[in-house]
Amino acid sequence: MLLEMASGNFDERIPRTTQDDELESVVILVNMLAEEMKESLFPKGYLNLHHLQNAPVSISFITESDFTIREMSFTCMRILGYATKEIQHLSFQDLLTEDCKANLVNLKKSILSNEDSSLLTLTYKSSAGNEIATLFSSIERLQENNGFIIHSIVNHPEIDLPFNEDYHSKRLPKTRRTEAKLMQQVYDYILAHLEAPLPTLKELSRMFGTNEYKLKEGFRHFFNTSIYQFYNDERLKRCYLLIRETTIPLKQIAYMYGFNSYPSFSKAFKKQYGVAPSSCNRK
Repeated sequence: MLLEMASGNFDERIPRTTQDDELESVVILVNMLAEEMKESLFPKGYLNLHHLQNAPVSISFITESDFTIREMSFTCMRILGYATKEIQHLSFQDLLTEDCKANLVNLKKSILSNEDSSLLTLTYKSSAGNEIATLFSSIERLQENNGFIIHSIVNHPEIDLPFNEDYHSKRLPKTRRTEAKLMQQVYDYILAHLEAPLPTLKELSRMFGTNEYKLKEGFRHFFNTSIYQFYNDERLKRCYLLIRETTIPLKQIAYMYGFNSYPSFSKAFKKQYGVAPSSCNRK
């Protein structure tokens, strides 16, 4: 669910078990979280899909038990504006605003004693002094008390777009509003089926009751990218996260997200991130 939400898909729901137990309670809470975040990011009456498709970005830190930063995900430097050498070995608290830093200090005792993940609100401070509020943050203890992993979902500060009346649903022609809903359905479908091969434009157009031209041009209009490029970028994002945060073999990760062979996956990954999968730091 966190992977789905981090990629911008807030329509995914975990099936209910109907059992009155702790697992069912967790399922309900996570589904409610997805619903709340969807309403926050997709407000009624206002549609800006260029902004929403790009805004939710996941950043992750691995720290020592004293919250000294050991590793961080690639997006941390891009969003916060620091170089790797500036962040590494820095105290995680130094990346937060003063109010948030004080709040983390107050919560540190409960975080240290909690064997599960702790949910909290974090506000980061970029190298330029800008405040970057998180939509969702969690701190989880690593095994053998060997530090913590901190996940945050933030709005990328570099892609905030000015309000554009062309995307206000009340001002959009009815045909454009209908097309926007259709493209959102295509977008959600692709995110929910990243593990499978991408259907052809002809197959997708049949699935969603439109023609190939409208599908191709409509998706590019609302999301500023092609369907295949979006599908490929999102697969590689998932793979990058699994490479950095898990010990799953590289070949298995490639096959999990529909790459036919490891060489083709490695080539696409290197083109996207500038390094081969085998060169990434792993847990």
